[in-house]
Amino acid sequence: MAAVLIIGVPRSGTTWIGRALGATDGAVYVNEPDGDHDPFAFRARRGHLIAPVLAPGDEAPDYKRLWAGAFSGGRQARTIRARIARRLYAKTPVSERWKVWLGARPPARLRLVSRLAVPRVAVPEASEVVVKSVRAELAAEWIVTCFAPRVLVVERNPLNVLASWIDLDYVRDPREAATYAAPARERWGIEAPSPSAPQLEHQAFVYGVLTTALRESAARHPDWIVASHDELCLDAPGRFAGLAGQLGLTWGSAAAEFLAESDTAGVGYRTERRTAEQPGRWRERLSAEQVAMIRGTLAHFPGVSVPEME
Repeated sequence: MAAVLIIGVPRSGTTWIGRALGATDGAVYVNEPDGDHDPFAFRARRGHLIAPVLAPGDEAPDYKRLWAGAFSGGRQARTIRARIARRLYAKTPVSERWKVWLGARPPARLRLVSRLAVPRVAVPEASEVVVKSVRAELAAEWIVTCFAPRVLVVERNPLNVLASWIDLDYVRDPREAATYAAPARERWGIEAPSPSAPQLEHQAFVYGVLTTALRESAARHPDWIVASHDELCLDAPGRFAGLAGQLGLTWGSAAAEFLAESDTAGVGYRTERRTAEQPGRWRERLSAEQVAMIRGTLAHFPGVSVPEME
């Protein structure tokens, strides 16, 4: 069974791209096995804050079990134990999960979830597995060293990404940005914003850390493919077919049908969007002052460019 890892920052278009490539012939799609809504991911990410920071050779046994299950097909286990873990986790307020990721001791329910949760299981009939993550930017090379998937890094105009983060109220707690302070200081000598800084400054800082880390990983691995969400939007059918070929996937009627059906109006976390409208959407969503704050924050990060507001 061959595997593809699709990775990018949140709201960069990874779900749309993952679902399209996951609809290629013979493939199964695994959405965020390390995400916020998976009970075993909660267990595997405990002690790693929001996004695990791992280098090749680091020990992380539960995280390794998580990715082994994902790359084997990623089907949710159907045992009674697994179902109880999912039910308990679903009943836990998201705010409680975030407190734990930010360093708090888990309450009794989440401790029980950790004990009961199990990794995902294999899908024997799948010939290709397409796995998508927005939480593995700082552990991408560790994952590739362990499992050797083909890698697709998704990028998107930072102004579009951050406009979406504003709409969905990402990084609402200053402690979230603080969890990225150590890698920012150690890798690039960049300090995290003060707790009293505007939320948008915290959002842009987190974006800068995740994007720069992922770009540097990709630069060290020329076999990784880097794709622009904005460019894919300009000619989705043709560009997606070519991208699938680069990844060793077979583009067929089911994938083409998904693209056609997703090219419609949508909101929030849904993947439906008017494709041609996406690259320039930030112009109607951000003010000049917001663009200036984003540009000023990202200027500290190497190689992160922000389009001019023309």
